[in-house]
Amino acid sequence: MLLDLNIESHERLIGLIICIIGFLVCVFFAFRRFGHYRLIVDTPTALIRSAPQGYVEISGSVIAGEDGQLRSPLSGQPCVWYRIKVDRYERNSNNKGGRWRSVRRETSQAWFQIDDGTGICLVDPEGAMAATQHKKVWFGHTEMPGAALSTSSFQQYSARLVGSFASGRYRYTEELIFEHERLYTLGSFQSVGGGRERLDLKAATTDILRGWKSDQAALIGRFDADKDGKIDQQEWYEARKQALREAKLQQREMDKMPTMHVLGDPKEQGHPFVISTFDEERLLSRFRWQLGGFMACGLLAFWLGLELLLTTPV
Repeated sequence: MLLDLNIESHERLIGLIICIIGFLVCVFFAFRRFGHYRLIVDTPTALIRSAPQGYVEISGSVIAGEDGQLRSPLSGQPCVWYRIKVDRYERNSNNKGGRWRSVRRETSQAWFQIDDGTGICLVDPEGAMAATQHKKVWFGHTEMPGAALSTSSFQQYSARLVGSFASGRYRYTEELIFEHERLYTLGSFQSVGGGRERLDLKAATTDILRGWKSDQAALIGRFDADKDGKIDQQEWYEARKQALREAKLQQREMDKMPTMHVLGDPKEQGHPFVISTFDEERLLSRFRWQLGGFMACGLLAFWLGLELLLTTPV
């Protein structure tokens, strides 16, 4: 044993439980991160123009969505995506120390676009595991701040010191994706329009007839050929024929729609939805560091648990 522990039986038991839980948590997250790492490595980059339907990797330049750029609620900077967090520092009741408590979290859900030179793809960011190069942390005295600080490491480090040891009561965290940035994505790719969608003509006809039947006066006025105030079997047959023609017209209109590509959350276990302004190699490097951190923590928990197990309680 490397540690000379002097603990009682109940302390040893609690320590063992904590070490076991810590070890299992670290192993779980290490395997999960390794699975994500392998997916990024093994999934080839596809071109939007010829990408297969399903889980794909796409890289390109960011374009704002149809409604234009967003504004970050914290700094007011124009962007296509943001994630913000506001924490308030609350002192303990004994006025010794304290902790940061979250008072606001928000992630934009507006769609934006990505252009890889062969085509344009819409990106639905909901549910994405996002990693951005543009991340700022600063401090202030009100829940909503003024302008954010520069991204330079010295200024951010100074802000942390000032916010932690001076009188700043609020901490602001902001992550942004800007237009024209290079974006790496990994998610579920689907193409719609261009004649890909086929209507169930029988179901569409039934829906049209159901809509007509909800307004009996209009239905009778349109199809009551003998003017007896009701729809007989022959007139209903004509109504069905007209509904079928309208369903086919809907299909022709759908066939005229241009092809549109959409990337979103695959919602499948073990298949993450990733959007990142880091290139693939830097993203993999971050994953390797995170994997190494989980493994190191797991080994530490295992070693401490072994030390406690071999310790004779007093």
